[in-house]
Amino acid sequence: MSDFHLFVLGALLLTVISSFRLTRKWCDFLSHSQRMVISMFSGTAIGLTVGLMASSILPDSFYSSTLLGFFGGAALAAVSAGKLGTVSLLEGLTAGMMGGMMGAMLGEMVSYTEAVMFLKLLITLSISSLLLYPVFFHASFREDSIPSKKWLIKPFLIFLAALFLLLGGSLLDSAPASKPPTHQAH
Repeated sequence: MSDFHLFVLGALLLTVISSFRLTRKWCDFLSHSQRMVISMFSGTAIGLTVGLMASSILPDSFYSSTLLGFFGGAALAAVSAGKLGTVSLLEGLTAGMMGGMMGAMLGEMVSYTEAVMFLKLLITLSISSLLLYPVFFHASFREDSIPSKKWLIKPFLIFLAALFLLLGGSLLDSAPASKPPTHQAH
């Protein structure tokens, strides 16, 4: 397990903990359909990330990586959507299972360097699923004007913080970006 995999695991755990805390804060203000979108989007993104990471850690072990992605994605997605209600919990759980299985299959089809690029994309999607909470919260209160300048600056600062976090984590990848072409001797 490389430093990059530890970074992805840490970012996933922070995403799940943050989602759990945001759910406790804004659950009462979200409608059923908004809860469903949040649980399915975050469950699928988390499951895909766990499955792809499992297959890049355990190469050539499709069965083990599929089981790890399946159960890991389901568990993290269930914790993430746990306070949204029973139906949303089940939707997040099944989305995490499906994402974990698809992530493991994707990991078996691509090379390690491509898997690292996909992991960067998927961890970005997992973290961006947290932005659905304030978006849906503010969408439920239809206001015609922007309340303050802080409302505009805060998402931009959060975006910059996530960008620097992800760029810092990508520096932990020790694999070369591409391999030189091999020449066959005739």
